Amino acid sequence: MMENMRNYILLILVCFLTIRCNSDENELTPSRADRDWFAIEDSDDPVGHELYLLYEKYNLPVFVNDTIGQEDRGVDYYGNPIVYYYVLNMNYTVGAPVTDNYLRSRKYSLLQDVEDQLAGIAFLDNYLIPALPEGMYFNSILLLDSLYEMRMSSSGWGVERKDLNVYKGVMTLAIGQGKAIAKMTPEEQNKQKGLILATLALDQMEDDQLTDFYMVSYDSEKKFSYYQHVVNYAPGAAMPSAKCEVYGFLDYDSRYYAMNEGKDPSQWIYYTISQAEDLEDFVMAFFRYSESEFKEMYVDYPLVLKKYEIIKELMTGLGFV
Repeated sequence: MMENMRNYILLILVCFLTIRCNSDENELTPSRADRDWFAIEDSDDPVGHELYLLYEKYNLPVFVNDTIGQEDRGVDYYGNPIVYYYVLNMNYTVGAPVTDNYLRSRKYSLLQDVEDQLAGIAFLDNYLIPALPEGMYFNSILLLDSLYEMRMSSSGWGVERKDLNVYKGVMTLAIGQGKAIAKMTPEEQNKQKGLILATLALDQMEDDQLTDFYMVSYDSEKKFSYYQHVVNYAPGAAMPSAKCEVYGFLDYDSRYYAMNEGKDPSQWIYYTISQAEDLEDFVMAFFRYSESEFKEMYVDYPLVLKKYEIIKELMTGLGFV
């Protein structure tokens, strides 16, 4: 009797589980885990078609809108439709974000005009993408009108706007100044390409690669670095008045431009720049000028030429040459 009762209970339990599983199967919804938001499909729209051709050519998705897709996901409790939007978030990071105490916000505006969008796509195809080093990977490129940061001023008072040519995020490489790029001549677009490449190169460089570069502006006899020091004509000055190129720099602190205007360099007074500013100046110059142009400009300044050769070697190692 007890055996029959136990079998009867087991039968009921099996039936219940079978019915429940069938019910669950009817309620299954797609996981959407296999959706590739970065795949570009062809379109009858002129801009969409050009983006598709670019994707086919380079296997690199390019967008002119930060919202790159949407998906209906049923309705909520009240019957209102649920629509999911996939947005390129430039501030998305993996792990702990890099601390920047001066950065207050990063903002952008979309490139709206169709002709500007098409010109931006042509700029990427003809200039920028072919010049990217082999192996440099981006999830996507986003063409923008304006791209800028609001940062605390160096004095610590107030906030200043800093326009950006490019910003490398986890989800996308944002290219700013799209409207301006559309109106540039081929020569100007080539220079703009150089500015973008220089920014990407600076992001790739490690501190331990730069020791030789920084040591060029170092007096080994006096054990004295030329960085962030005053240059003046006072007797016995550690750095006597001279053009900044004499000490291996391409520029000096801009606050002293007006003071030195019209004076002989032997009477100049100024502060030299930081290591970071010096490095940026040389990398920017490397992409802005040809080697022959640069060497002709600075033929009389051996320290400048020595730094150029170091930067050239570094850029070659990173694949930019």
